[in-house]
Amino acid sequence: MLHNILEKSIENLKGLSLKKARLFKIELNIHTYEDFLFFYPKKYVNYPILEDISELKLKKKTYESIIQISGKITKIEEVNYRNKKGKILIARLENKTGFIELLWFHKTNFFKRNIKKNVPIIVYGNIKYFQKKIQIIHPNIQKFQLLKKFLSIFPIYSISKKLKKNGISNFFMINLLKNIIEESKNNIEEFFFQDLMKKKLMHRREALIQIHFPQSLEKLFQAQYRLKFEELFFFKLSLLSKKNRNKKFLYSYPFFKLGKNFYKFYKYCLPFSLTEEQKRAFKEIRNDLKKSIQMNRLLQGDVGCGKTIIAVLSMLTALDNGYQSCLMVPTEVLAIQHYFSIQKMVSLIGIRTALLTSSISMKKRKCIYRDLLTGRISILIGTHTLIQETVHFQNLGLAIIDEQQRFGVEQRAKILEKNKKPPHILIMTATPIPRTLSMTLYHDLNISIIKELPLERKPIKTIHFWNKKRPKVLEIIKNQILKGRQIYIIYPTIEKSKKNEYQNLINGYQILKKEFQNLENKIGILHGRMNYQEKNIQMDRFLSGKNKIMVSTTVIEVGVDVPNASVILIENADCFGLSQLHQLRGRVGRGPYQSYCFLMTNEKISIESRFRMKVMCQTNDGLEISKKDLKLRGSGDLIIGTKQSGKSCLRMANLIKDYKLMKEVIPIAQNFFYKKSNFFLNHRVYKYYNKYLWKK
Repeated sequence: MLHNILEKSIENLKGLSLKKARLFKIELNIHTYEDFLFFYPKKYVNYPILEDISELKLKKKTYESIIQISGKITKIEEVNYRNKKGKILIARLENKTGFIELLWFHKTNFFKRNIKKNVPIIVYGNIKYFQKKIQIIHPNIQKFQLLKKFLSIFPIYSISKKLKKNGISNFFMINLLKNIIEESKNNIEEFFFQDLMKKKLMHRREALIQIHFPQSLEKLFQAQYRLKFEELFFFKLSLLSKKNRNKKFLYSYPFFKLGKNFYKFYKYCLPFSLTEEQKRAFKEIRNDLKKSIQMNRLLQGDVGCGKTIIAVLSMLTALDNGYQSCLMVPTEVLAIQHYFSIQKMVSLIGIRTALLTSSISMKKRKCIYRDLLTGRISILIGTHTLIQETVHFQNLGLAIIDEQQRFGVEQRAKILEKNKKPPHILIMTATPIPRTLSMTLYHDLNISIIKELPLERKPIKTIHFWNKKRPKVLEIIKNQILKGRQIYIIYPTIEKSKKNEYQNLINGYQILKKEFQNLENKIGILHGRMNYQEKNIQMDRFLSGKNKIMVSTTVIEVGVDVPNASVILIENADCFGLSQLHQLRGRVGRGPYQSYCFLMTNEKISIESRFRMKVMCQTNDGLEISKKDLKLRGSGDLIIGTKQSGKSCLRMANLIKDYKLMKEVIPIAQNFFYKKSNFFLNHRVYKYYNKYLWKK
């Protein structure tokens, strides 16, 4: 039976007690021999074997370094220390060139029972020099036969604190894996035929051995290449298989023509001339819309690059072909702003739009539902309310999702159910989330990028300040207000929480009122707990210029367009992710003035937070920030499609670092999938591996 030994429970594994087996299942999700084989080392260390002990006396630079020494234990004794309150076990390791001392301060009885004299061993540990003696304290000891075979490159595994407390060390893992490999290596079958193997791939059995016990760096790299190739191959096959299963969802409505609505708007209502990159992006979208295959395209461009006008042109294209459109946005503030700006543009040519949010009264909603179903409403703009079961379109042909990182995958999928055939999908964002970027890299989402900003726009200057520099930041803000500019100040929380010590909006608002007493009632406040009317009043005051400072939480993260705003100060910037910081920064720099983004943190922040601050200060490129974000957060679940970020289902391959390898794998996987080329030994192996790869 295929892989019968590999499917054995780890409870049968030599050297593993039932208690420890249960811990492996709970802590590492390792249940079978096979799970263990696929639990790859997190890194490797190279410890040279020193055969000549006398060399240590000549090379004092080796003191305090880790090294391996081969020999035999010739003497063991136990002595008292600390006024006879404790005992120390001392062993003498000797070979033809000299001797060193091995010392244990803990578990002395255990080592005394288990250490055998005159047996060839290899010892590794930290070299110390004490009273003219060379010592290794708490050394690791292995049988000579094991380490002689696999030389000096040691695997290091991720072991939780709970496992370590129960006596599971790195060498314990090495011993278990040695036993598994010895018992099951003849059951590791090859997937690919020899014609492919001869070109570039190490045999699968050899790769799994070398990944745990590499004989050389060259062998290790070959094993990594083989296993990455295998993962990416099946990864691409899984995506192709998923597409094939969902074939019925790939067909949509073709938009063959550009009609009177499009041309009227383009000639009489277009608020500005399109840039060359906007024209190119629309052309790519237009080519997709002509097809009966559903468009699934990402329109990526930094804030202010003109994505919204491309969305309007796309919706007019749908209308000229007899179909409705919807624009779904994450916040009510953004929905209102989009509604008024789009309505102002398209109402001039007699096109009816509607706004639908949770704050709209039931009476108005019923009118919208009726007019939407009868086709009187051509463009519907709103929040996630659009995907409720009560919303029915007459013939939805195009769905546009703005700032899609704020929606869950399942929420976005509900849009597809709003017509018999799924509508074309256009996703717009300034910063693609890791999952979206990953799907883009692997050809499951087409992408159009607008890098060009309008001529009058200037790049935003981003500066990271420690809290002690606050007076300097406030001085810059005061100078900007004197020049007539407006300011955003963002807080991570509304009020003080027991769980954290972040700056909070309520307290910050009071402090700012004292700091800017001359502004009187020109400091506004905005947060998620305010009702619809209160939010509108505050936004209107800021949009009209009556308020000079907007003190807010992240409710203004997306879409708010105030060209006069030139500074955004983000308090406790370390508690925000890269994508969110980039979105917040996008609230300024929307006019012709030089704009600034100040990231304020205390000095005690994590290494990851420092990295995020550095990235933000180095680049304004949303796509580049997404790549960094992908490295930090992971790609999410690309197969099931519900997790936005986190650990990828790929165990060894890296979606960014191995992009070149993926480009090699894609045509091979496509060739197999579409032409049914026989790269496999048999289909049972493929089904087995596919199930195993994604089961976790």
